Amino acid sequence: MALTDFVLALSGLLGSLLLPFAGLYWMLRLKRRPVAPVAAAASGPVK
Repeated sequence: MALTDFVLALSGLLGSLLLPFAGLYWMLRLKRRPVAPVAAAASGPVK
């Protein structure tokens, strides 16, 4: 019983810490994605 309570508390804590970091990572990925095609277009056509 105590072990299951510990596992549930630990998974709840990790889940609550993981959600903000996952959201931050997702936002940074979305911000960084449109930069690559713009940089490639600015450097000119590839020969």
